Amino acid sequence: MAEIVAANAKWLRDIGFRKRRYGFNRPLDSGLVQVVHFWQAPKEPPAWTEVPGLRERRYGTFRLDFGVYVPEMNRSHVPRSEWINQYDCSVRATIGQLVTGEWKDLWWDLDAPDAEEVARGALSDFGLPWLESFPDQESIVSAYRSGGIAALWGTPATPLDIATLLANLGRDGEARVVVESYVVKPVHIGHAEYLRGWLNRSGYSDLVPLVSTRTPDVDGVH
Repeated sequence: MAEIVAANAKWLRDIGFRKRRYGFNRPLDSGLVQVVHFWQAPKEPPAWTEVPGLRERRYGTFRLDFGVYVPEMNRSHVPRSEWINQYDCSVRATIGQLVTGEWKDLWWDLDAPDAEEVARGALSDFGLPWLESFPDQESIVSAYRSGGIAALWGTPATPLDIATLLANLGRDGEARVVVESYVVKPVHIGHAEYLRGWLNRSGYSDLVPLVSTRTPDVDGVH
């Protein structure tokens, strides 16, 4: 893994990234930070059992992860230091998602003779273009408005992050529109309590009565 990272480090530094171990940060004038991370699959524990098609052995492989840290999207997480890890980012994607356009992983063998070149090609053809599509806060908002959650590879709660971003930018009216659109849709019963608390903390107490939960499926899963 160290050799693959080192083979791509100079190129990434030349285009503005800083390196720490297997991760890279590129701070932007807008305050956003673009993140590249070379992720090596960990070794499975001794009692671990492989299940083909469901739980597969990944040790000896790696993938690329990407993220965009937006300081105004601080609803659920604040970085512990100035260095931004991929998990600090509210906007994230894996190379498998970017290559396939689906929620899929894509792993490569660490020992493959062309591993360094494969990583470089994936970075230049998919990872960097995706990162560069988010140069500032407005690009995040625009992507959400044009493509919804899918445009950001987000979670069902991504609208709350967008609302937080807008509110922190002083765009309270736009933020409220996003929140109102979110709360009128039934949510998972486990999320409802969090949502009510968040609405109260964020100045939307009047919307709390609108929160409703989805009817459980026949198998009991909400």
